[in-house]
Amino acid sequence: MNQQEIAFFGRISAGLSHEIKNVLAIIKESSGLMEDILGLAKENSIPHQERLFTACANIKKQIDRGVDLTTELNRLSHSMDYPSAEVDLNDMLNQITLLMQRFARAKKITLSSLPGDSPLNLRTDPFRLQMLLGAAIDYCLEKAPLGGFLILHPARHEQALGVQIAFNDQNTSLPPLVLSGTGRPDSLNRLAEVLDHLKADIQETGSAENPGLWLSFQGIN
Repeated sequence: MNQQEIAFFGRISAGLSHEIKNVLAIIKESSGLMEDILGLAKENSIPHQERLFTACANIKKQIDRGVDLTTELNRLSHSMDYPSAEVDLNDMLNQITLLMQRFARAKKITLSSLPGDSPLNLRTDPFRLQMLLGAAIDYCLEKAPLGGFLILHPARHEQALGVQIAFNDQNTSLPPLVLSGTGRPDSLNRLAEVLDHLKADIQETGSAENPGLWLSFQGIN
């Protein structure tokens, strides 16, 4: 996909995500009105009144979830606007973590990000960086056993700015960053063009029990 195609797709998907948020806002307003009407009625004067209150609460909860998801979709779409921009890795990892939750849940793995020093700024191609992070997460999810935690953490290693992605049985810590010495996994060679564009590299870390990756970045102009 060339830059013009990326920009077009981003523009359309950004517009659609705005429209979806408008739909959710109308549903939320209607749900709130229903709850207000139920609240005006005397207790137990309406059949299944408590169940209706519970239903309204569930609708609100799912609307809030939908708003969060469409907000991140909108941000992803707008990341296609510029091929080079300043990003904070902490912020980007929070975003990609939310966008990739569905794939982690399929393997019963909790995906989360552990903040690093703030800010950790990098001039890069935001959309392609997120694509790279998504592919790296997929790779780790395929290798990791069912259950447990996959944690993303921005950090510096030997003066290089990067992201550690590691599997662990706890959600509060990461294993020490130890490069395996095997270099880039063969299955990720398909990302060579993206890695070159981002001036980035990927190396395996950890062990079979705690598989992971280290993504290092030089940044682009």
